[in-house]
Amino acid sequence: MTTPLITSDGFPRSDIDVAQVRITRTRIIRLRNDLKAVMSRIETALYEHHARLRDTGSVPAIGGVERKPEPNGIAFAVVNTVVELSPAHEAGLIKGDKIVKFGSVHAGNHQKLTRLATVVQENENSAIEITVIRDIDEAQARAEVNLILTPRQGWGGRGMLGCHILPL
Repeated sequence: MTTPLITSDGFPRSDIDVAQVRITRTRIIRLRNDLKAVMSRIETALYEHHARLRDTGSVPAIGGVERKPEPNGIAFAVVNTVVELSPAHEAGLIKGDKIVKFGSVHAGNHQKLTRLATVVQENENSAIEITVIRDIDEAQARAEVNLILTPRQGWGGRGMLGCHILPL
């Protein structure tokens, strides 16, 4: 794009097709301008989209049908084990609890539980609100239970929670 098309004497270079290079350079310049225009339109649309999300609290899905950002009652993980005297035990988690919400993590954004691990690491020694579905009796009655869990090191066992969580 910046290589001169003429020699030091002012004549067209004989080792390249000068006309073809000029046509190609012009096309590249047009494509760069088009890219800038498209990126500007995308940026504007993203700002408008996020402003709309912030104002309405809903997320438009494909086809214009709206859905809530946090699916209520949809579990994404299950507590497999809980160690006694651990932060999870102190918070009230029990084996079999199905996790609906773990801080900001829910069924729509848990990314195979990687977001859950991130929330735990970012909130060491800070309270995290958890919502679980708990089986109450053998008649398949269930209840939604809200708990407060504070992840911490040095509680006497492995990890910061003291429980094992599996994806559903």
